[in-house]
Amino acid sequence: MFLYRREPQGLLWKLLLVGVTLAADCPSMCICEPFKVTCKGKGLNAFPESLPLNTRHLDLSDNSISEINSLELNLLVDLVHLDCSHNAISEISKLDFLSGIKLVYLDFSYNALKQIGSTTLESLTNLIVLKVNNNKISEVQRGAFETNIGLRVLDLRNNNLSFFNVSLIRGLQGLKSVYLSGNPWDCQCTIKLLSQWLKESKVTFPDHKDTVCRSPKSMVGIPVSGALYKLLQICLTPLDYFDYIFFVMVGFAIFISGIIVASITGAIMVCLERHRRNTEKEDEIEIALYQAEGSTVRFNNIET
Repeated sequence: MFLYRREPQGLLWKLLLVGVTLAADCPSMCICEPFKVTCKGKGLNAFPESLPLNTRHLDLSDNSISEINSLELNLLVDLVHLDCSHNAISEISKLDFLSGIKLVYLDFSYNALKQIGSTTLESLTNLIVLKVNNNKISEVQRGAFETNIGLRVLDLRNNNLSFFNVSLIRGLQGLKSVYLSGNPWDCQCTIKLLSQWLKESKVTFPDHKDTVCRSPKSMVGIPVSGALYKLLQICLTPLDYFDYIFFVMVGFAIFISGIIVASITGAIMVCLERHRRNTEKEDEIEIALYQAEGSTVRFNNIET
């Protein structure tokens, strides 16, 4: 009886959803096809509204959109392909993709993004392609790709990254291609693990020759993947002259401090020992006097 009642309700819900979908108007200046909406290069200043709910492919590229409309985007529960490239979007958040579990292709290249937060892509568990090249990204926070276990292509070219934590993507078993060129890589000791990973990983780096160091001066122009040997020399080099002077001075200070402490301790011990001896002598004298007085008393008693 319970199942019999639920079946019509499910059917009615599906019919209602289809009705809403069919009734949704195509955004002005956009082209709507079955499951696909194309608004490319239409001069849009804002995220389009009243998108068909059955949209699976949404192209918003080449516009002037500055922010995502989370409500409109999350209504598209079947969306698998989203292209927002060549816009003016400066921020994306977890709230924008709460219903994006089916999304496999995400393109935010040529925007103004400054970072990828630790939870921004958390809901996109089926994401395969992520393009965020040509932005202003200077930070990719820890855990940013933790749930994107199916990620295969990651494009981070032409951003402001000077450092990248390899552990962010090392565990992504399906990762095939990573693009990292055009970033101001700072080839200090902190980038050693990235250099080693670029050299030894089975992941493909199509632009590895153009992924070069921008600083320090001694490393400028050297491919990050080929900088490992020099980085090992720098990072494992014995201490320089000033380091040795510093440690000698510290050692000397500790030595002098030890001597002073030992001297003070010795002086205190000597004083205590002298005090003990003087106390013992005084006790012996008092005992001797007491014994002498006792003998005199006994002698006087005998004479009496």
